[in-house]
Amino acid sequence: MVRIVMVIGWLLGALLLTFIPSAYTLSGFIRRWTRFFKGPIVSRGKVVVVTGASSGIGRQIALEYGRRGAKLVLVARREHLLREVAELCKERGAEDAKIVPADLSREEDCKKMINFTVTTFGRLDILVNNAGTTISRFFEDAESPSEFRYVMNVDFWGNIHPTLHALKHLQRTKGQIVVTSSVAAYIPYPYLTFYTAAKGAIVNFYDTLRVESLLRKEVGITLAFPGFVKTELTEKEPPGHIPRWWPMISAETAAIAIVEAASERKRYVIVPGWYITSLFYRIFAPEVLTWLPQLLILKRWKTFLQKV
Repeated sequence: MVRIVMVIGWLLGALLLTFIPSAYTLSGFIRRWTRFFKGPIVSRGKVVVVTGASSGIGRQIALEYGRRGAKLVLVARREHLLREVAELCKERGAEDAKIVPADLSREEDCKKMINFTVTTFGRLDILVNNAGTTISRFFEDAESPSEFRYVMNVDFWGNIHPTLHALKHLQRTKGQIVVTSSVAAYIPYPYLTFYTAAKGAIVNFYDTLRVESLLRKEVGITLAFPGFVKTELTEKEPPGHIPRWWPMISAETAAIAIVEAASERKRYVIVPGWYITSLFYRIFAPEVLTWLPQLLILKRWKTFLQKV
């Protein structure tokens, strides 16, 4: 009986594989149909919340939405930097730019920023969940799990809580959620155990939410997967944790690509695009994504040779 079930399973899998070309064609048609009839999302006049807006990709996303004429609510912990970004956004063309100093690891702060936005502007059109942090060390070197708890509170719950409190407002406006994940969501990267875990978790959360939201009122979701980007997070990495010869893009380049993809209602955007090759390795040759970090980052040559 078990063998029969296994054979049926393999036959079903083979049958589903034959539908991939048709499914790809149909999916592309639906994407083009949606963009043609709905058109791009025009940012001018839209109320946009950007978390992690004081620096890095979040700062540049705020500036890009400002250039496009949005009404902005900028959220981060460092108030003085938020004020600087708000002024720059206004100079670039934002209709308005408010700030909300907040700690995204705290649910009450997440709720506060959404309530402030709706009270101030009367609506919410776009929620950009960008805030992130990390701790760079081996998991086994941690003295207590509490060392990593803050990473999960910001990188995971700092996405979930704003979404929870914003969703009903976004459903009213048929709005959009833009999420800064990372290619680390599907590439195992040493020293960043909980960062990669959190980024992977939010991808699965939002993909599932996308399905649920379509059953009720449509809320668009764009997931962004940046590679190595020149930001405070990467600059703070200890020497050797990131190969210095590895190509890195600017936060501005990443932000423009993310906002453009969101405006075009894309589900996913990988920045830069060539990182998509790592996803194929994850599926078809996962051993490579184990060996390369060992060779290029950990440099454990003896361990590597013993395992091969």
